Amino acid sequence: MKVKLIEEQFNNLDGATLQVMYDKQQDSNLLMLTPEKNGDSVSIWVDAKLRYKLFEALNTVKLSDLDEILLDVLKEVLQKYEYDFFATLAIAKGNIEFMCAFMQSKNQSAIIRKLAIWAELEAQK
Repeated sequence: MKVKLIEEQFNNLDGATLQVMYDKQQDSNLLMLTPEKNGDSVSIWVDAKLRYKLFEALNTVKLSDLDEILLDVLKEVLQKYEYDFFATLAIAKGNIEFMCAFMQSKNQSAIIRKLAIWAELEAQK
């Protein structure tokens, strides 16, 4: 998974890419930060919970109360359908009440991104 980071998130950096890789043998995640312009990459090994917290901290989009409710509903459906991401989205799309609320959200992509990060964390448990 890759996340583009903007200049305002780092001191003395014009932007960067945060890349996450998972090593099954070590049951750890490698976080590698690569500057957009000059400089060497920096990497650290972290567990799944810390990786999730780092992604949450780096996410510059703050969800509204409605967005948080939508995310919680999607998490419940995802668990019910055994972490099948596509089945979850299909079920949600078929629910008229959910879709009306989802269409009102200004943060649809952030909700889906947070759901994907959370699902990946849950799947590693």
